Amino acid sequence: MCGIAGIIHLDGQTVDQEVLDRMTDTLEHRGPDGRGVFIDENVGLGHRRLSIIDLSSAGAQPMRSSDGNFTITYNGEIYNFKEERENLEKKGHSFKSKCDTEVLLALYQEYGVDCLKHLRGMFAFAIYDKNRQRIFCARDRMGQKPFKYFFDGKTFLFASELKALLKNPSCPKDIDRESINHFLTMMYLPAPMTGFKGIQKLEAGHSLILDLKSKSLKKEKYWDLDMSQEEPLSEKEWKDKILEALQESVNLRMISDVPIAAYLSGGIDSGAVVSLMSKISQDPVKTFSIGSAIDTHNELPDALNIAKHVGSDHNPYVVTPDIVKLLPELVKIYEEPYGDASSVPTYYISEHTSRQVKVALTGDGGDENFAGYIRYPILNFSRRWEKFRLIHPLVRAGTSLFHSLAKNTFSYRCHRFQSTMHLPWERRYLQYLSYFTEEEKNGLGVGLGLGRTDEFYKKLTEPARQNARDTLHAAMRMDHITYLADDLMPKVDLASMHFGLECRAPFLDHKLLELTAKIPSKMKLRGREGKVILKKALEGVLPQETLQKKKSGFRIPLDNWFRNDLKDFVTDRLLSDTPHKWDFFEKSKVEKMLKGYFDTRIDYSDHIWALLWLDEWFSL
Repeated sequence: MCGIAGIIHLDGQTVDQEVLDRMTDTLEHRGPDGRGVFIDENVGLGHRRLSIIDLSSAGAQPMRSSDGNFTITYNGEIYNFKEERENLEKKGHSFKSKCDTEVLLALYQEYGVDCLKHLRGMFAFAIYDKNRQRIFCARDRMGQKPFKYFFDGKTFLFASELKALLKNPSCPKDIDRESINHFLTMMYLPAPMTGFKGIQKLEAGHSLILDLKSKSLKKEKYWDLDMSQEEPLSEKEWKDKILEALQESVNLRMISDVPIAAYLSGGIDSGAVVSLMSKISQDPVKTFSIGSAIDTHNELPDALNIAKHVGSDHNPYVVTPDIVKLLPELVKIYEEPYGDASSVPTYYISEHTSRQVKVALTGDGGDENFAGYIRYPILNFSRRWEKFRLIHPLVRAGTSLFHSLAKNTFSYRCHRFQSTMHLPWERRYLQYLSYFTEEEKNGLGVGLGLGRTDEFYKKLTEPARQNARDTLHAAMRMDHITYLADDLMPKVDLASMHFGLECRAPFLDHKLLELTAKIPSKMKLRGREGKVILKKALEGVLPQETLQKKKSGFRIPLDNWFRNDLKDFVTDRLLSDTPHKWDFFEKSKVEKMLKGYFDTRIDYSDHIWALLWLDEWFSL
């Protein structure tokens, strides 16, 4: 795993090595084991290396082909590189190293842009094709590896992280008001937004071609997940197929020249990964868990139960986050407006794991594969509730009255659910996983004149709905291209790579995704229960109590902290004169929101967290 950066001048200007060095070395945390730069007049590529496969200098980057016509800077892992290497050798290619980088470069030499069809893994890369006078860039299918870029017609800049781009004086630093608007609803920025005007992130499953002769940049989607068809197999057939595919995916991700561990949360997904790792590992698998001293927010006992079951070398850690001190560091790490509070435990588990290993497997993607989120049955219920439109006004009035009297979290959620029933389901679905409503944003002074986020979201996810056979699979695919790619993937990548740790996710193997896309809906979701077929497939693999437990996870007691120990911090910080803040918000309205929060029992802690994050981000 590595960090990549690049500068391409389309006006013929020679790349300034000092600037390229600054961009490259800003990514040292992603690649502490080595660095390299390549400059060919107006084309410059930078690389920071984290050595995982082929630890020798033969795997150093940027890597050039033997004829000097192709140069690559690459971040990721191609898990099927050995198989592809054998195929290329039959076609006459020879190799000097044992790393996947050289195989990827040879695949491009052999197939051009169609090399993407041969890649099974996670990646972000740029290839300088001197013969064709073009730069070919791509990001993996599920967005596990980041790729951010700037293009103004004269200069093309790219990097794994924004902080590298911002080291270049050509890169703009103007805040994008529309991004802030959508962030407050979604708690993350959907691609291509980054929070800055002119800087974009490449969408998952997309590629770029920069033509150096025509000075044009072309973006294409090279992969989509077909969820339009189902395969009517028996329950036993599906159980066997799932276990076989998941075991293969785990096996591929255990290829490494350094020790491998796993995150173990205590849930089904990470438990399945650890159990399947144990089947092929000669030594006990090292597992790492993070927990809280607060019993209601602690999953350590569940993780320990799985660890004992599979016989792993378990490393649990209890943490009590100091939010005041941690917030500035998190904002620097995540670099965009990012309000997912689970970044806190992700930070800590990455820190602890990195002290012992360089690679860890995770359970990310299980919910998106097998319908594990509670919002899926809620969506099903809301679709059935649409039939009773005649009584919606009466119910809406009732929930409004209930909320005005109760003023608690439950009444707030009931009110929000019913108040959106008049919207098309695609826009309504966003309400089940979002934070600030349009009315709440307008109440802060932001959002007015910028367009509704639910309308933006509906348009953004339209291709996903067109390629799905029913509402459930449409929602799951919508989550793939937004929530998974732009919330969950950055959460893991940026935190782990901050500590020089590579994370691999077997559930996100595209071959596995293409298989699970064909599983009938009734085998994934039954009433309120999700992951039905996955749980059945894992019977005998995981303890029964693990398969039956409710979805929980490590949760941070933000509401308790904000109302008590951190009340003064929250008030002072959100009402301070931070640069740019009052360009977006009205101070009197923020004061009103805070008073409403402290005077009721409604849990607005996620809203407060998002505003604290923005306040710190404005100060960067």
